[in-house]
Amino acid sequence: MASPGYRFFCLLLATFLMLAANNTALADSKQVRRGRALYLQYCVSCHGFLAQGDGPVARSLSTPPANLRRLAERFGNPLPEDQVARYIDGRAEVKAHGPRDMPVWGTRFYYKSGADERRAQQWIADLVAYLQSIQTPIHTALLK
Repeated sequence: MASPGYRFFCLLLATFLMLAANNTALADSKQVRRGRALYLQYCVSCHGFLAQGDGPVARSLSTPPANLRRLAERFGNPLPEDQVARYIDGRAEVKAHGPRDMPVWGTRFYYKSGADERRAQQWIADLVAYLQSIQTPIHTALLK
């Protein structure tokens, strides 16, 4: 029979693991709200209100915008924050990788912030936190 201390430890560990598995528990809720506001201001026209790649200008683009709710299927969950942030930023993209269809938000945020690099990076981090919070869970069926 397990001791009361061991049972308490197991309960505490299970609670921690459940919280860690919840996407929104991983990101600060204020940061997610700021990221959502930035998303609605800068991203919704291409990616759509529900971030499914169906914004009002999506049809006019040569490359369809990504469904941002499904990034975890491609990159894993939680999302690799640094990789997603670098893609949003866009200033360090290698030209040999081909044309970039998405705006270079790092430059735009840099100038919009009054040339404050820390602020521009914070805006990008806020967007990444929001994207993490909207990931659609991947449901898998058990095969018998």
